[in-house]
Formats: sequence, C-alpha cells, structure tokens
Amino acid sequence: WRILEPQKEAVRERLARQWGVDTEEIAITRNSSESLQICQLGLDLQRGDEILCCTQDYPRMITTFKQRERREGLVLKQIKVPIPCEDRSQLVRLYEEAITPKTRLLLISHMINITGQIMPVREIVEMARSKNGGSPVIVDGAHAFAQFPFKHEDLDCDYYGTSLHKWVLAPIGIELSPAAGAAL
Repeated sequence: WRILEPQKEAVRERLARQWGVDTEEIAITRNSSESLQICQLGLDLQRGDEILCCTQDYPRMITTFKQRERREGLVLKQIKVPIPCEDRSQLVRLYEEAITPKTRLLLISHMINITGQIMPVREIVEMARSKNGGSPVIVDGAHAFAQFPFKHEDLDCDYYGTSLHKWVLAPIGIELSPAAGAAL
C-alpha cells in the first residue's frame, strides 16, 4: 500500500482517459463484486419493484438481489439465455419480453463468465430506457474489460463494474466502480 496508494489518482486518470469519461465518474474499490454491490444495494427501490437479470449472471450478484428480495419485498426475475445464442436480437427480445410495468432495474453481464457470451449491452440499455420511463442498467464487466476494445459511449450504460486484476493484471484489491450516472 505504501507503493500503490500514492499512485491511485494517476491510475484513475489514465483509466478515465481509456474509458472516455471524467475521473469523477470512476471509483476504485477492492473488487468487482463490491463495485457492483454499491449499485445493487444503493439504488432506491420499493416493495414490489422488479429487478431483471439472467440465470447465468455471476452468483454473487444474484444472491445480492435475493437478499434485497427477502429483506425489502422486491421481486427478482431471471430469464434464461440460450446456450449458445448467436442472435443478438433474440437476447434483446428476451429481456424486453420479461420487462413489466414494475421493472425498475436490470443487471447484465457484459460477458457471461461461464460461457463467454458477449451480451448486446447497448441494445438492451436502449430498449430498457424506452420502458417504464427508463430502467437503469448495471453492467457486470468483470470478464469483458480489456478483452476487446470499447468505451463507455459504446455501451451507454448507467453503471459498469469491472475487475482490473483479472485481465489488466493489476494487484488484487484495485477494481473500478461506477459513480452515479457514469461508467466504471
């Protein structure tokens, strides 16, 4: 920490440039689960509100929503993504068909960790914004960041959490977390 801590802001600035956002839109956390849980637990939802994700999302993210479901009376809906699925429009359609007037939040894995399926994030975000006055979308980017080139503007998602130790080879404990309305 004596070596890494003083470099934290310089790293944040370089990541913001790479991601195409302001440094104030990025927070460095201990791991991607913590980054994503900041969003999952921090968004104001009411009893009966629905959260939509898929059965292949990372288990820790699903259990975090199940915790809110038990504690707060939220409703977790999970869709099944076909394996394999080469039709991006079919994936968007699956999410769209699962949205109801009570849907208030979506979680999407940018790249599903168990299959490597790359999800059509931008298309799902655009579709979600056209429903219910615009449901926010949290993107789990733990397995996508640095695997192929993209910037926040390519996804236009509300929140994006990722792991820098997996593919950028940063020390464990340095991950990116989203700031409200921003990117990483």
